[in-house]
Amino acid sequence: MGLFDKITGKEAKEKAEAEAKAAAEKAAAEKEAAAKAKQAAYEAKMAAVNEQQEVKVAEAKAAAEKAAAEAKEAEKKVAEAKKAANEKFKLVVDGEWGPKSIKATQHLLGVKEDGICGTETIKAIQKKVGAEADGIWGTQTSKAMQKFLGVTADGVAGPETFKAWQKWVNKELGF
Repeated sequence: MGLFDKITGKEAKEKAEAEAKAAAEKAAAEKEAAAKAKQAAYEAKMAAVNEQQEVKVAEAKAAAEKAAAEAKEAEKKVAEAKKAANEKFKLVVDGEWGPKSIKATQHLLGVKEDGICGTETIKAIQKKVGAEADGIWGTQTSKAMQKFLGVTADGVAGPETFKAWQKWVNKELGF
């Protein structure tokens, strides 16, 4: 083999190495491009998933708002029906503990509606205001009622106490 062949072989080797290096760089560039494309595809898919989730959240929020509005409307109708059903029990707030106030109280507390403040009515009132339910109206019942209503708790159930009670009864009846 001659000198020329050795140089040519060396050049061929260098050329081959350069081509291998170029091929490796090209392969690395293609690999990097593929990785970027894969990342871009992943990001696009995640964006689509996020968009779908946002749509579902918006739909759920709209459904919840609609349900809340329907519930509010139903509550309003119930309140109106309650008020209409209780119209005959609406009290004039005059502080008098008469048959009409007693009957409205009985209706509200679920006892016999006869307009007479008897033992069962007193017990129902005592239970409501947190007094001992013995059926006897005394100072402790008056004080408990006054505390329940937020008026002066002097143990004497007079006009101030009964006005407050009438207001409370009206409120509970929907007025």
